[in-house]
Amino acid sequence: MENLHLANAFHDKNMPGEASSSRKVIGPVFTFFKRVVWRMTSWSINPIVEGQALFNAYMVRSVNEMKRYLDHVQINEDILSTIMHRDLALFRANILYLNKHIEGRMLDFESALEAIRSGRPIVEVGAQEEPRPNGGHGNDILSSLDVLSLEQRIHGSPRVAQERQRAYVQYFTACTNVLALGCGRGELLQLFAQEGVEARGTEMNATLVSYCRDNELDVSKAEPLEYLESCEEGSLDGIILSRFAGHQPPARLVRMLNLCRQKLMPGATLLIEAPNPFSLYTVASYALDDADGTHPLHPETLRLLCVTLGFQEPTVMFLNPLPPEEHLEELDPTMSGAVLDVRQQELFHQASQNFAKLNRILFSHSDYAVVTRTEGKGSA
Repeated sequence: MENLHLANAFHDKNMPGEASSSRKVIGPVFTFFKRVVWRMTSWSINPIVEGQALFNAYMVRSVNEMKRYLDHVQINEDILSTIMHRDLALFRANILYLNKHIEGRMLDFESALEAIRSGRPIVEVGAQEEPRPNGGHGNDILSSLDVLSLEQRIHGSPRVAQERQRAYVQYFTACTNVLALGCGRGELLQLFAQEGVEARGTEMNATLVSYCRDNELDVSKAEPLEYLESCEEGSLDGIILSRFAGHQPPARLVRMLNLCRQKLMPGATLLIEAPNPFSLYTVASYALDDADGTHPLHPETLRLLCVTLGFQEPTVMFLNPLPPEEHLEELDPTMSGAVLDVRQQELFHQASQNFAKLNRILFSHSDYAVVTRTEGKGSA
């Protein structure tokens, strides 16, 4: 994408400019000789230059069309994959719901029949709130949404999310018992499987659990704290809190980190992924993923919290920068061939610096990760 951006920016900037010289005394002489040489050679050079310019333009245009076509194909493929898995998960959930409903009605029928036989009065069973097919509850605002479409909207396609999380694999290459809490669609677990790392995950949403199991991933439907408490102490050599830390109240987060320290073996790795609060673009999108309105946690707060709870000095990584086309474009008067005096150049320079500051504030990296280890053998 960077090379394509440069090709679009410079494919028509290699044409010869006006003959000129910056020398104050002999500049006019140099300019005169340049113009003479240019007129003497232009009859043979101009056709070549113009032909090359046309070739460059057609090539860049063709590459742009191919890129748009490939993007369109990939988007359609990701949408179709998401729709297929969503419909399959909803179909499975509805079948389970119907089976449970029919079993309940059969039990009611058998109870009523037994009451008739024994002469007892028939007791009407009151209606109870049934669980939603997508794994939520009636008072949960996110239960009314299609969770797979929400994942696609917030985190992108599974392929894109997997590429973003590829940077985490290097910290777990020698591990044999990794736990990913809040694994979502299981993109990181798929990467671990490709690298031969034994890992499992947990999710609270039934639709996401079904989606992971459809992809042959070891994912349990469980509440993170309860599942972690059930693990043996010192049995895990890696834990990933994916999108978990940024959504938790302080007391619950402290409890979670304490449990992680207890369940990890000496020298094991803990990786915590959270939205980046320095990016207003990310914070604005974060509200859609967090119905409780919890603000993303500052990385320095999370780093100091890990140190306080007995982990080694963590490393903070800022990840997933937004693409250049999302940024404000900085001003470059030389690209347009404009001739400016010193004062105008200074104004353009200040404006470009302001654009750069806005880009850092508005369009910074969308996520950050804190990587740390427990004390003991194997610690760095």
